[in-house]
Amino acid sequence: MLGMLHTSADALLKRVRRSSFYYKRFNNTLAFGINNAYTRYARECTARYAAEHGTTKLPPSLLRENGAAYFPRVFPTDKARAYSEKITRLLECNDSAVDRPKESDLSARIRAPLRTLGTDVLDTLRAPAVHDALLRFFRGHYRIEWVTCFRTFPAERVVGSWLWHSDSFPPHTCKLFLHLTPANVETGATEFMSLTDTMAYRRAGYFGQFKDERFASLEEFAQAHHLPYRPFHFDAEPGDATLFDMNFFHRAVRPAHAFRDVVQFYFLPSPIPWEEHYARDADRLVAGGGSFPKDPRPGMSTTSSQSMMM
Repeated sequence: MLGMLHTSADALLKRVRRSSFYYKRFNNTLAFGINNAYTRYARECTARYAAEHGTTKLPPSLLRENGAAYFPRVFPTDKARAYSEKITRLLECNDSAVDRPKESDLSARIRAPLRTLGTDVLDTLRAPAVHDALLRFFRGHYRIEWVTCFRTFPAERVVGSWLWHSDSFPPHTCKLFLHLTPANVETGATEFMSLTDTMAYRRAGYFGQFKDERFASLEEFAQAHHLPYRPFHFDAEPGDATLFDMNFFHRAVRPAHAFRDVVQFYFLPSPIPWEEHYARDADRLVAGGGSFPKDPRPGMSTTSSQSMMM
């Protein structure tokens, strides 16, 4: 009897968290407590920034509706290529800094990239265009929660991140890719959808949250439900960056040839500038790792290891 009650409660919770109301409010299916904690903290950080900067106005963020933005030449091209070459050397000598997961023919992760590659990758955030875009998204200061690095290889089969999906990260968070290699339809671009299209597909019944419900193509679904199919991507070069809200629909396009190297940053709100927070938390960030905390206030324990690749 108790088991049936739990099953019924879980089914009801799933329906509530997949409702248009819940998605419109939080854009994910996380527990209300986590979403509420992030929403409150984001408001606190925004209020503090506004108090410290007087009447300074921040223009609207492109991510709020578009889901993604592209920033060319925000990191030196030669350094980006040098980091990619270093990853190749690490792979060739089977260095301990390389983590090859079970699907080792598809990807490789570089452990502790701030230590393995160098803290120069942080200069990406010092590029005015990137910094301004993050200020707009957070309506104030932000902090780095973790940094990862991975290489994606060409492959015939697909994995979950190469199918249309929506992640379930907390609200008021986002990611940035620093591209170390070209990223286009041939070498592995990421395709995105706008908020309007994401919500339209959800209302039609496509959620793409779990691997067994994801499609490689949504064109037939779009036709069947009279929806527009208008994904977009950016053709990136080494040293370019892509900023995006991972809770909008997106998919990684598997490389047809060559490989794709990316350094990935995950950001949370902050009451202080990111460099000041980094100075306080450098040891943890350099050590690597990635998940989001149940409570966004610095120092809280982590509860969910969301996918760090895409």
